[in-house]
Amino acid sequence: MKSNRPSLAQVSTSVLESLLSAVQEGAIAPPLTRAGLAAIGLRNQEELLEPAFRNLDAGACRAVILAILNERVQKPVTPELVWTGPEYSTSTARDTSVVLTSLFESARNDVVLAGYCFDHPTEVLGSLHATMKTYGVLLRMFIDIPQLEGSTASAHSHIATHCGEFLAKNWPFGTPLPRVFYDKRAAIPGPPFVSMHAKCVVIDGQRAFVSSANFTERGQERNIEVGVLIDDSRFAYHLAAQFDGLVKSGLVGEYTGN
Repeated sequence: MKSNRPSLAQVSTSVLESLLSAVQEGAIAPPLTRAGLAAIGLRNQEELLEPAFRNLDAGACRAVILAILNERVQKPVTPELVWTGPEYSTSTARDTSVVLTSLFESARNDVVLAGYCFDHPTEVLGSLHATMKTYGVLLRMFIDIPQLEGSTASAHSHIATHCGEFLAKNWPFGTPLPRVFYDKRAAIPGPPFVSMHAKCVVIDGQRAFVSSANFTERGQERNIEVGVLIDDSRFAYHLAAQFDGLVKSGLVGEYTGN
C-alpha cells in the first residue's frame, strides 16, 4: 500500500513560487515553521511544506524549490481527453468506461468518488471492490440525495432512508464497505434546492478524473459525454482536499447505518 505521507509533489507551483520569493526576500527565515508559513499567507499548505523544509537552511530551501520548479517546466502536465459517444475515425480520445476500470484497478491507497449516479453497479464498481479487498483501499463516496420538500419526515429519517437505499442498490458486494457522505443541506426543506452535482474521481491523491458522464448505460455508452484525466498529484491532492474540507468543517455528514 502506498504511503499516505504528504509530499512536495502535491504543492502547487504558485505556492512554491511564493515561498521562494519569501525566502529570498527574508520575509521568512528558515528553519520553516507552520506559524511562519501561515504568517506569509501559506496557511492552507503548511502541513505539506513544514515537514519538507523544517531542517533546511535558506540556501537549501532555495535549491530544493528551484529544482522542483525547473522539473515542472521540463515536464508540463498534459490533460487527457476522455469521451463517450460517436466519434470520427481518427479520434485519439480514450473511452470513458475503459478509463474508469483502469483507474479503479490501479488504486492502492484511497479513492474519492463524488456525485455519480449508477444503473449497473456490479459492472462498474466490481473492479473497485476487488481492489479494496486485495489492497485495503479506502473508498469515500460523496453522494447526491434528494432534498426535503414539504415532507413531514424527520431530517434524520430522510437522510437514513436515502443513504441506506443508495448502499442497498449500488453496493451489492458486501464488505469492505465504502464510507458514504452527503450534503447536510439535503435535510433542510427547499426551496432553494441544492445537489451534489460535481462528478469526479481521485485515485491515491495522484490522478484525477472529472467528467460529465454518470455511471449509467446512457452515460457510459450512448450519450455524448466529455471528461478529462489529469495525471498530476498537485491537482489530485487539491481536488480531494476540497472534499476533505467539507468533512472537516461539518458541511457534509457521514452515513453510519442508523
